[in-house]
Amino acid sequence: TGMGLERIAAIMQGVHSNYEIDLFQALIKAAAKVTDAQDLEDKSLRVVADHIRSCAFLIADGVMPSNEGRGYVLRRIIRRAVRHGNKLGAKGAFFYKLVAALAEQMGEAYPELV
Repeated sequence: TGMGLERIAAIMQGVHSNYEIDLFQALIKAAAKVTDAQDLEDKSLRVVADHIRSCAFLIADGVMPSNEGRGYVLRRIIRRAVRHGNKLGAKGAFFYKLVAALAEQMGEAYPELV
């Protein structure tokens, strides 16, 4: 049906965007904290928040960054997230710091993240 978890959550929470649901808001705030971003409406925060979810689930499924197939997709997602983090002002490695916030939000439903 195309009605994913985020869309259902948006309807149930009465918001207009998937990025406004409680799950994403927590990840966006965590991304802002680790990148020292001030504007919570910055689109790059949405990219970083979305990509930490994608990467964490891919890695939990056994995908490792590589030069081909799913590993290449993972590598590209990581690079895009890091690029957006740098655009926000992140200095040094930051992406891994978001795993704890993701596990806090989704760890109960997805114990493989913990």
